[in-house]
Amino acid sequence: MLRSVLAASARATALVLAALLAAGCPSNPEPDPRSLIPTPTPVPAIRIGMVEDAPPFSFRQGDRPAGIDVDLATYLGQDLGRPLRVFTMSYDELVPALLDKRVDIIMSGLSISRLRELQVDFGDPILRSGVGVLVRRSEASRWKSPSQAVKEAQRIGVTKNTAAERYVREHAPDSQVFGYVSNTNAIAELEQRRVDAFVADAPIIAWYAASHEGSMMPMMRPLLTQDQIAWGFRPSSRRLRERANESIARWRTDGTLNGVLRRWVPAWEPH
Repeated sequence: MLRSVLAASARATALVLAALLAAGCPSNPEPDPRSLIPTPTPVPAIRIGMVEDAPPFSFRQGDRPAGIDVDLATYLGQDLGRPLRVFTMSYDELVPALLDKRVDIIMSGLSISRLRELQVDFGDPILRSGVGVLVRRSEASRWKSPSQAVKEAQRIGVTKNTAAERYVREHAPDSQVFGYVSNTNAIAELEQRRVDAFVADAPIIAWYAASHEGSMMPMMRPLLTQDQIAWGFRPSSRRLRERANESIARWRTDGTLNGVLRRWVPAWEPH
């Protein structure tokens, strides 16, 4: 009896082993070497906050973003070996988006100001600029200088949260100041005669004057302010700001920066 029980047990064990082998399930499988290689982590994108209608700094050309900051951001991504993601927004959304960590750098011709420096760390300046005035060509003879236009124009259009808005509100106490979300809206109001002048950074004034050559006249001599244009970073993003500054310094030396500025602002003179 014992012999028959042992024989039955041996046959059962053999059947179990045969089933395991047939199913390809060895009791001590060899590790797959591929499982020992860590999965590469995707390189994080640099998230850029830009205004969509701030030519020549950033704007849409056809179906693609273009402009000074777009070109330089592309070179920065190449220098750092990181992809870019561009988020378009209005001027008054740029700083909140940066501080909320929705973007890593804010661009679009931002001027360095004491008020912005309370919240934002600026990189090295990209170019010198200042505030100018755009008026209808048919009425340009009313004023001999940008400062006179700002003092005497009854209705002045500005884009919200810009250096131009701050200047106008400080220096035109007797004028009606209309703040617009975008440059496009302000220009449309000037064309429709709802405002008498549009005040903005000089490169933006020059761009819109050229695109409305028959109807608009720029007034930029002398400029109302002397400003530095730079990119904005979170105070906690020190390393990213340093890497960007390293790129800007090299672009100044090898002619890259001058080439980009000449492309979009032909009359620009390096300082």
